[in-house]
Amino acid sequence: MAASKGALGIIELGASPAVVGELRSWRQPMEVTEIDTTVMGSDLSRFIPGKRRDSVTCDLFFDHDDAGQALVLSTMGDDTATTAVAIYPNGKGTGLPVWNANCYIMGGEVGSDADGAVEFTGVTFSSDENGGAWTTQV
Repeated sequence: MAASKGALGIIELGASPAVVGELRSWRQPMEVTEIDTTVMGSDLSRFIPGKRRDSVTCDLFFDHDDAGQALVLSTMGDDTATTAVAIYPNGKGTGLPVWNANCYIMGGEVGSDADGAVEFTGVTFSSDENGGAWTTQV
């Protein structure tokens, strides 16, 4: 398997894609919810896999002039519309993968340490149940 450079990653938002600038890192947790199936009188808890959670979280350096970050801020928490999200883990180009989903923008946090840059962390894109899970294209 070939290794990929994480520094080439790109996230785009919207129908007329705006690149989310100042991207520092991104993560796509691979997880499912747990369903508790423990029965009364049992000494052990039992769980079975539930529904898959599809989300991506990213960390950015905060830039109030960045079009992609402005789109994040203007649509965050809007439960009436989803935003198209495309993630290019290895950069854009022919033959390179892209992950797509229609997402709600669930939140994030702006802050800084005394000796650091202002950051926009934990920006979370959660795929819409009707928009389907993340799809991969090459």
